[in-house]
Amino acid sequence: MSLPEVRLPTALVARYRAVDREIIGSAIVDTPRHLEALTADIAERGIHTPLRLGFNEKFATLDGNHRIAVAIRLGLESVPVTLFREALTPRPRHAQPMQPNDLIVLLEAAGLLGG
Repeated sequence: MSLPEVRLPTALVARYRAVDREIIGSAIVDTPRHLEALTADIAERGIHTPLRLGFNEKFATLDGNHRIAVAIRLGLESVPVTLFREALTPRPRHAQPMQPNDLIVLLEAAGLLGG
């Protein structure tokens, strides 16, 4: 179930990335060149495609590892994110453990918790 697009703190979203694209490259994309181009584009126009953060009480998954790397590079305080409820099973290999304080923020942002 997809939830509304929200703005979340960059530091919170970064905790759920599968890899740090500044450190780990990709066989599919020439990461250093791709990150440079993406950095220039986002610096000029902002992030137009929201990151996707799937979450539940146990873990979260992020689609947008390049964009979060660029947000950190540029010192952006928040990023646009589309939230969705992730099923508990099967747990994706790239899922990161949910931090309890983050879960509260995500539930509030999604309108699933009074606040």
